[in-house]
Amino acid sequence: MTTLLQVNDLHVQFPAPGGGLLNLRPRKVNAVNGASLNLSAGQALGLVGESGCGKSTLARAILQLTPSSSGQVLFDGSDMRQGNRVDIERLRRETAMIFQDPYSALNPRQRIGQILAEVLQVQRKVPAAQIPARVAELLGLVGLRAELAERKPGSLSGGQCQRVGIARALAVEPRLIVADECVAALDVSIQGQIINLLLELRQRMGLALLFITHDLGVVRHLCDRVAVMYLGRIVEEGPVAEVFDDPRHPYTAALVQSIADIDPARRLPQQPLAGEPPSPLQPPSGCAFHPRCRHALPQCGTGMPPSHAEGGRYHACVHPRLPC
Repeated sequence: MTTLLQVNDLHVQFPAPGGGLLNLRPRKVNAVNGASLNLSAGQALGLVGESGCGKSTLARAILQLTPSSSGQVLFDGSDMRQGNRVDIERLRRETAMIFQDPYSALNPRQRIGQILAEVLQVQRKVPAAQIPARVAELLGLVGLRAELAERKPGSLSGGQCQRVGIARALAVEPRLIVADECVAALDVSIQGQIINLLLELRQRMGLALLFITHDLGVVRHLCDRVAVMYLGRIVEEGPVAEVFDDPRHPYTAALVQSIADIDPARRLPQQPLAGEPPSPLQPPSGCAFHPRCRHALPQCGTGMPPSHAEGGRYHACVHPRLPC
């Protein structure tokens, strides 16, 4: 498959408080610390990790909504970090984002039809006379009745608002959709409906999907590949089935063990993941995961872990395979 998105050694830094009068050099936090990943056209990639690991920041940097300090973001072969106005405009036309909170992502003063029509007008997707018909078509694509175009977000349920958010993303006719925890704020039953909708739309329209979540169960159902992020870095990436069945990074193994299962006979993890993620203001030396890793070796605290790439899989660990 053709590579649509390639991220190489991307870094995103933010100013950090607490420099003090005697510290003339301002402190910075590395929210994304050398992340790399690939996404092919028509493919769904799940980006997972604990809260605060940098998933949303990475997504916003990919779409050039947050500035990055170094690295590459190649979209269809063009580096958007070095892109000119024409490149960024093309990125805006061919990508879209679905946000976590379905209510705050929509203008409460606008009617649903106005929200969708605004995108069509700005992107000049259809002639003005055809906008009402296209709005009705978009609502139908996400399973909503055309008459909802006359209502405002406050009169809709959370699931309906998220469907409107998906319709707005589809309005630009994107090649890539970034979904940032787009089901986290919804009831479990509604989550399933939205996930099935995304799966159907991806298959029907050939969309590439970057799906950001902390729920590996959702990734297992929706995505082709998964990238596991820890403290700003991608520590493992590969096909979903292979990574879940045979994780090669200790952090991935701990996450897989924690997946909720309705089988009452399944035993709880004998060695659950200990501790909390370290602060990005004071990251550990060497491998960032080594203070929590039961497979850590002395060298893990002094040097960066080696990278292993084989057969479409990647992981960064001193161990080529996890010890038994």
